[in-house]
Amino acid sequence: MRTPRLLLRRLRAEDGPAMFRVHGDPATYRYSPESVHRSLAGSEAMLQLCRRHWAEHGFGYWAIELAREQTVIGFGGLERQRWREHEVLNLYYRLTPSAWGQGYATEMARTALQLARAYLPSLPVIARIRIANLPSQQVALKVGLRRLPEELEEPGYYIFASEYPGWSRREQREGIGEAAS
Repeated sequence: MRTPRLLLRRLRAEDGPAMFRVHGDPATYRYSPESVHRSLAGSEAMLQLCRRHWAEHGFGYWAIELAREQTVIGFGGLERQRWREHEVLNLYYRLTPSAWGQGYATEMARTALQLARAYLPSLPVIARIRIANLPSQQVALKVGLRRLPEELEEPGYYIFASEYPGWSRREQREGIGEAAS
């Protein structure tokens, strides 16, 4: 998949070192330092899980490359998951800090949502975002996700969604639960 500036491609077995460069960098995990990958083996394990999802579902998280440079700057996309007894598509984006603030996460997320609407329209898209991670929240809002009501949140996280099965059609049309920007 290509966007104006990015190549979003299926993960490859040899992506472990790139995954570790992104997920092993403490700066990448400014808002969740406990989640930083401590070793290449940890990144390889995540890579295998992501590749298994691709094999089972035909889609999953991408390696995000700058199209002109063919350099991996991060990982992101959608994976099918269960959340609160509902099947959902989890929106994920993790980019190296040197790529922050340039709109790459928004560009990738917008593409992922377009594909979700085209091919899996019955599944809501959600993003679990740390409360302190304002830049990630801004990405979610820019691509049209809305913050779910407080009672649906998890400790330390806001939940943003394209829709929620518990919302009525009126609530989905009127944007109830939308976070203030």
